[in-house]
Amino acid sequence: MGKSFYIIIALVGFLAGVGLYLVVQPSIYLLLGVGLVCLLVLVGDAYMRPLLPTKSPLLSTKSPLLSTKSPLLSTKSPTLVLTLRAVLIILALFVLAGCMGLLRASFAEHRISPTQVDYYNGQKVEIEGVIVETDVRRDKAKYTIASQKLKIQSSKFKDELQIRSQKSQIEISGDVLISLEKYPQYHYGDRVRISGDLQEPGEFDGFSYSNYLSRYGVYSVMYRPWVTVIGEGEGNLFWRSMGFLQNKFLERINQIFPEPHASFEAGLLVGARKGIPPDLMEKFNITGLTHIIAISGYNITIIIVFVMWILKGIPRRIGFLVAIISIILFTLFVGASPAVVRASIMGILGLIALNYGRQNNIHITVLFSAFFMVLWNPKILWWDVGFQLSFAAVLGLIYVAPLFDKYANKLPEAFGMREAIQMTLSAQVMALPIIILNFERLSIIAPLSNLLVIFAIPLAMLFGFLAVIFSFVFNGISLVLGYITWGILSYIIWIIEFMSRIPYASIDIPGMKLWMMFGYYLLLILLLRQRYLALKQEDINRS
Repeated sequence: MGKSFYIIIALVGFLAGVGLYLVVQPSIYLLLGVGLVCLLVLVGDAYMRPLLPTKSPLLSTKSPLLSTKSPLLSTKSPTLVLTLRAVLIILALFVLAGCMGLLRASFAEHRISPTQVDYYNGQKVEIEGVIVETDVRRDKAKYTIASQKLKIQSSKFKDELQIRSQKSQIEISGDVLISLEKYPQYHYGDRVRISGDLQEPGEFDGFSYSNYLSRYGVYSVMYRPWVTVIGEGEGNLFWRSMGFLQNKFLERINQIFPEPHASFEAGLLVGARKGIPPDLMEKFNITGLTHIIAISGYNITIIIVFVMWILKGIPRRIGFLVAIISIILFTLFVGASPAVVRASIMGILGLIALNYGRQNNIHITVLFSAFFMVLWNPKILWWDVGFQLSFAAVLGLIYVAPLFDKYANKLPEAFGMREAIQMTLSAQVMALPIIILNFERLSIIAPLSNLLVIFAIPLAMLFGFLAVIFSFVFNGISLVLGYITWGILSYIIWIIEFMSRIPYASIDIPGMKLWMMFGYYLLLILLLRQRYLALKQEDINRS
């Protein structure tokens, strides 16, 4: 077992610890104590290893505990001692990493205090802050405000601090999500004063809006508050520029395409799917195609596959570099929101998995990426379905996709269809229990609907992106590209509407538990291992 094996154990242990925090929240002192014991075991092993004899006296034939009749306990083989020692080291490393994951999750837990804005939930307040995120939809708008000052206008509580705060503003921190009509519109960096009922995010039809918003650090909402702009041009310059780019990008999409094509294209390019009509959204769910309008590593990988197909006449390494540069430019042009940045990272990892996964330790790269993302914000592992699906899809490309090589070779290579179909099937296999757990629905027709639209997705993204870019410099070319994109989007929408009308296209599967998901993955691991052993034996027989 090399160093990479122990790195994988540590990374998996950390992620498992973060995930375990949802089930059990041990005390920090217990975690520190257990972690210290594991650390002492690891340090002791590292210190004692050079001092250990090559032949263990425990395995001597003179030992009354052992017999030379056993092949495992022969003096010629210290297998038993080495195995027990290795298991101990692996267990200590895994538990130590798990304790670190639990500690990180514990530190990420939100703790309410009088200096946090959500401390005043349930009261009518006036808040002063800066808009740090905008989300303008078809019929409404949402803005995230970094609060700085608060004044209570009416309260059901009467402690001394709050009585004083009714007479003067108090310094606070924390984000508030406000919901407004679409017009008038506000912008990133605007300093505003809002007045209304501060509320805790609720739960709707089994969906925890509170958990969903907590991954963004939002614990308070306000519906239709009174808003007054008192300043402009604040906030981070980089994110102000990115927000400006994304808004301009979305404006051009709405100018070029009619609805629902405009919202569909916005979903493909930046994940802004809020304007898609509810009935069409339901058809996306029925056909198992919701993932194509949520910007993810899946979408980005499809773009990369298509770009590399276009560049297949040049050396593969150069095509790989051009594809990555294209994704970076795409990310910047569409606004570099956190979701797009995450999708780009996972998409690039997906490309590496498709092209180099069998020669390099790509699984370590993927785990390191997940480690740093979760280290930065543990809540994405719990509540961010996009992260879960992207991570599962990339793992599918690494471990499941090679099993389809034999069948994929029979598919056409045009437009990168072979790799795109192989990627879709492998991602679906790996992500299936996550989809059922979160959405309680299984689309029976999803594999077929994905096959029918998979080739059109990169074309819609590419031509739509170019149509928007050319709209800034040359409307004639933009118009032609817009018509091409409209035709492609119309085809996809027609397929979705046709497939959604098929009886039993999807079935509801409520009540899936975590243990069922883990059971699925355990069975999948066993099947993959068996398949890999069979393939390896076939290679040996051929040679």
